[in-house]
Order: sequence, then structure tokens, then C-alpha cells
Amino acid sequence: MFRFRISTTLLVLSSVVGCGGDPPAPLLPPPPAGEGVQIRMSSTLEAGIETERCMFYRVPADGLSVNREEIRYTPGSHHVLVFKTPYTDIPTMTTRGKTIDTQGVFDCGENGATGDWQVNGVAGGAQSAAGAPIVDGLPSDTAFNIEGNSLLLVNTHYLNASDKPLDAEVYINLHTVPAAQVTREAGILFFYNPFISVPAGAASTAREVCPVSTDVMLVNAQSHMHKRGVDYVANLLDASGAHAQEIYTTNTWQHVVARQMDPPVALSAGQLIDFRCNYMNDEDHTISQGLTTRDEMCMFLGLYYPKDMKTEVCSMTNDWSGRYLGANWIGNGTAAGLQTAACLQAAVQPTAADGDIDACVVNACPAISAATSTATRCLASRGLGQCPTECAGTEITAACRTCVSTQCTPAMTALAGTVCQ
Repeated sequence: MFRFRISTTLLVLSSVVGCGGDPPAPLLPPPPAGEGVQIRMSSTLEAGIETERCMFYRVPADGLSVNREEIRYTPGSHHVLVFKTPYTDIPTMTTRGKTIDTQGVFDCGENGATGDWQVNGVAGGAQSAAGAPIVDGLPSDTAFNIEGNSLLLVNTHYLNASDKPLDAEVYINLHTVPAAQVTREAGILFFYNPFISVPAGAASTAREVCPVSTDVMLVNAQSHMHKRGVDYVANLLDASGAHAQEIYTTNTWQHVVARQMDPPVALSAGQLIDFRCNYMNDEDHTISQGLTTRDEMCMFLGLYYPKDMKTEVCSMTNDWSGRYLGANWIGNGTAAGLQTAACLQAAVQPTAADGDIDACVVNACPAISAATSTATRCLASRGLGQCPTECAGTEITAACRTCVSTQCTPAMTALAGTVCQ
């Protein structure tokens, strides 16, 4: 309904034979024959450049049952993520209609990997060259399944702050087990808060609460923020919202190391994961959620089993289509319901700017978070999916706005009636 920029950027992989030339020595030996594959990415970074590089990788025909990963990379990479995609052939046109040469390694596009290309899941990654990757610590009969002949999109964020070109290398080993050995499928929790607003020269917090839809085991956990992030905590809450235990905490935004749960932590249906990112913005303009390091992110990631897509992406549906919108967002401001409803109404108009909706959510007082979330969810999902004809396509038409407004009137009216306590 509004300009809702959702990003997902982590670390990168490469192709089985590599791209961009061979390094003097491999960073990581490949898995033994028949026990996995190695993906390698080579890229030269011009002096003073910050960019996201992407590459498509076709999975072997028999598919992969990945039990663990190993990732090593040279200086220059901030993080790497591997995404599943729905493509059957390597695409050459972005979701916004721009033609790009996608053979080998390429610049992802101005909107990043998930802004310019279709993805429908996360297949791994890492944020620390020395730390454990996301897929690590699974039982021997549990694996992350990747379909045969499918296309992965591997994405890395590079920064070369020097005055000389930099050769960057990433090696990823996907260690597999026989498919017949697998009794449970693993997944990666990928919780993404789309509402962040940090005023110039000020502190702020982005807080999201995601429900656990079915009983699962949490194997590891980690955060993801950009450079204004100064503190992070993720807590497990019981069904009533009471604190149960701390899952993860850190005070750094870079070189993030996952916390391995030994043994895995049991999460029960009805429990909640409450995570928050605290920021300090020393810049002269407001920083909002977005796709680059000029923007901010607040994420919770974790390896778990058995796989459940609704839980995995905090979905309002049972699949990827409702990703991130099954959450409640808790503001840290003082705005009551009437002011917040008016703010949301203005933020979905054609003249609104990117980030306006973020400020509405963040500036709401915590006491009205449930009503704020319900109204925001309705607007973000274009009337909870009840306007498929009016809102067909990517352009938001007048008919679409009218339909969404009608569908969301009850939620907006309820929000306007709430007060801060």
C-alpha cells in the first residue's frame, strides 16, 4: 500500500568452478567427494567502493541435503547470504524491468539482492569470517533441503575503504548427508523488522515480537544491524508475554558471531521471540529501514527444526507471501492512537516519502502496539489480501487505495480510539 522497502542482505557464495580467477591458495578445502559441494566467488573491488555483488548458482540435479556449512572470506566483505529463488532459468531482468548481465558475478542492482530479484527463502550465510555460519550444529538425521536444479542467489556486501583495488574471495562448503538419512528438515528463522526510524543526532529503538506457530528446536541465534546499531537483545517470552529466557545479546553490528545452543532450545507453539535493536544516529538526517548501509536493519536469525514456514519468516500466512507481517511492532514514542492513525493515513498517500510509515510505528507509545500493528499490517498487505483485483500489479492505483482504505477502516478506527497508559 505504501512504499514498503524490505531488504535482506547477509554473506555471499560463488560457483563450483569459481569466477574472476583463481586465488594463490584456497581459503577452504572442498568437502570430500560425494559429501557436498564448494561454491566460490571472486571479485575485484575498486578503491573506495561500497557495493553488493550477486551470483546465481544452479544446484546439482540430485539436490542437496545440507547438514552443515563452512564459510571463509577475505577482508572486504561485511556479510554473506544465500537465498532460494523461484527461477528455473537464470534471469536477466530485475523485478523493476532493468536488464542486467547476470553471467558470473554482477552488481546486484540499486535495490539490492531482494529488492531487484525474486527470492522465496534463505539457504545459509554468515556475518563473521572467523565465526560459525548459520547452518551448523544440526543432528546427523536433520538437514536443510535444497531442491535439485534450483537456482540459488548468493549475495555479498562489500566495502573497500582503501585507495587501492582489493581482491575479495568467498568460499562456502555445503556439507551434505544422504537423503535417506534425513528424518527432519531444518529451516532458518529470518525475522525482519521493516519499521525503523532514527532521527538525526538521536537514539531510537526498533522492536518486533514474532510468534512461534509450532513446536521447534532452536539450534543457534544471531542478530543483524548496520553501523548505527549499538545494542541488541532477543528474548523468549511465554504465551502471556512474560519473559522466559534471554536468547541472544550483543553490542556490535559487525563481525557478528552466532550463539550455538548446546543443547538446542525447545520453543513451544504460542511462545514469542521479542527482539530489539538500539541505535545512535550521529548523522544529520533521519535513518530509516532500507536496503543499503545508508539505511538500517534489525533482524533475528536462527537455525531450527523441524521446518515451519509460518514461523520461519514471521508470516501472516502459512507461506513466504505473508513474510514479516505476522509480527507485532512495539513503538518507543509517546503518540496515542488518534495521532498514530492520522500519521499512518498520511504515510500511505502518493505524496508520502520513504520512511514516513516507519516513523509512525516507532513514534507510537508501547501501550497501543497491538492496535498499531493491526492497522499497519492491514495497510502493508493491501487490505489483508482482500483487494486482489484492484491491487493487481506493482503500481498502486486509485482503485487499490480506495479498496484498501475500505478494508482497513475498522482497524484504523480501533487504533484511533486507543490511548497511552
